[in-house]
Amino acid sequence: MTTPHLLSQRIKNFAVPLVVDIDGSLVSGDLLIEGMFRLCAASPFSLFALPFWLMKGRAALKRRIARAVPLPPATLVLNPAVLNEIAAAQAAGREVWLASASDELVVAPLAESVGAVGYLASDGRTNLVGQTKAAALVERFGEGGFDYVGNERRDLVVWKHARGIIGVGLSAGLARNVRALDDKVRFISGFGGRPLDYLWALRPHQWVKNVLVFVPLIAAHETEPGLYVVATGMFVAFSACASGTYLFNDLIDLPHDRGHESKRHRPLAAGTVPMPSAIGIGAALMVVGLALAFRLSAEAGLYVLLYLVLTIAYSLSLKRKTFIDVITLATFYAVRVLVGAVAVAVTLSSWLMAFGLFVFLALAIVKRQSELCGLRSSDCSGISGRNYSVEDLSTLTALGAASGVASVVVLTLYIQSPKVMALYARPEFLWLVCPLLLYWLGRVTLLANRGAVDDPLAFAMRDRMSWLTGLGMFATFVVAL
Repeated sequence: MTTPHLLSQRIKNFAVPLVVDIDGSLVSGDLLIEGMFRLCAASPFSLFALPFWLMKGRAALKRRIARAVPLPPATLVLNPAVLNEIAAAQAAGREVWLASASDELVVAPLAESVGAVGYLASDGRTNLVGQTKAAALVERFGEGGFDYVGNERRDLVVWKHARGIIGVGLSAGLARNVRALDDKVRFISGFGGRPLDYLWALRPHQWVKNVLVFVPLIAAHETEPGLYVVATGMFVAFSACASGTYLFNDLIDLPHDRGHESKRHRPLAAGTVPMPSAIGIGAALMVVGLALAFRLSAEAGLYVLLYLVLTIAYSLSLKRKTFIDVITLATFYAVRVLVGAVAVAVTLSSWLMAFGLFVFLALAIVKRQSELCGLRSSDCSGISGRNYSVEDLSTLTALGAASGVASVVVLTLYIQSPKVMALYARPEFLWLVCPLLLYWLGRVTLLANRGAVDDPLAFAMRDRMSWLTGLGMFATFVVAL
C-alpha cells in the first residue's frame, strides 16, 4: 500500500517540468549562426549591417536577424535523443518548456512544433544566456523546480539550480564538472560526429580538380624536379583553400541541402559537424592555404586570393545567376591552371587557354544538367537555390555539347600548329586524342542527361571507361613524343 508521503513525492516528481535548451541540444548547431548564414544567402550586403546591429547588443542582433530570415522548424535538424526525452516527459504528463538564448521569434514556432507548453527566450533587449537564463528559470519554476537538458559549459550555472540534469553529447571534461554537481546526472547522445565526418566535410574527393596546377608543366614538357615540388606545394595550398570554401558554401546552402535527396547526408546538413567547428576549420584552412600560396609565389598567391573572392561571391550570389554560375564554375577550373603556370613561371599558350575555356565550360554545364535531370525524374520544376527550371535542360545540353565540340576543334587546330612540330617527334599520332576526347565528353553528356553523373570529375574517378579513355589519351601522347 502506498503511503501518503510516497504518494505526495510521486505527485511532486510528476509535476516537475522538463526544460530543454535549443542550440546544440534540441537543434544541431546554433540558430544565431544559421540565421546569419541564411541572411547572407538571402541578402549578401546585409553582412555590412551586422556590426551596426551588434553595437546595440547581442539580443538586438538576434532580433534583427530573426525578423529578416525565418527559421522554419522543418528546415532544422533535431536531435532524436532529445525528442525522445520530450516525448517521454509528455507521456508522463509533465510540462515541457524550451529555454534558449535564441530570439523568441525563432523559438516560438519550434516550441509549437515539439508540443512545448511554453518557452523562455531572448526578446530583443535581454540576452537569455548563462546566469540570466538561470535567474529566469528560478523565477518561473523555483529553486530546484525543473529538470534541465543542456549541452555546453555555459549551462553549468543553470544546472546548479535544476533538480535533475540531462547532458547532451558532453565532452569528458564537462561531464566531470556536471557529475560534481549531481552524481545522478543522465547523459544522452548529441550531434558530435566522427573524425571521418570532419574529413568528409572537406570534400577530399574534390581535390582531384587541383591536379590541374600540374597541367602547364606537363604541357610544356618540363622535367625539372624542383618545379614539380613547387607545383605540389601549390596543389596542397589550393586544396586547403578549396576545402575551406566548401565548408562556408555548405553553411550557406544548409536549408537547400537538407531538402536535397543526397546532399542532406553531408556532415553539416546532417548535423554531425557543428557549425562553430566548421567556421573555425574553414577559416583556418583558407588562411593556411593562402599563406602557403604566397610563400611559394607572390603572384600565384594573388590568383589564389582571386579564387577565394570569386568562390565567396559564387556562394553568396553568382550561383543564383542563370548561366553566370556555369561560367564561374568554368573559371574556377581555369584559375587552377593559371596558378600552376604562374607558380613555376611557365608561359601559358593561347591554345591551352582556348582549349581549357571550352572543355571547362562543358564540364560545368554537365553539373547543372545532372541536377535538372534529377528534378525531372522527381517531378520538380526547379533547382532549390538555383535559377533554372527543367525546361532549360535541352538548352543546357545543347550548349554543353557545343562547348565540348569546340574544345575538340581547338585541339585539332593545335595539332596542326608549328608549336606541336617543335614539341613532338610524331605529332600525327595526336589525332587519335580527338576521337577519344569527343567520345568521353559525349558519353558524360549523355549520362548526365540520364541523371547518372553528379560531378563530372568525381564521376571520372570512379568510372572504368573514363579511366580507359584517359589511359588511351596518355598512351597517345607518349607515342607522339
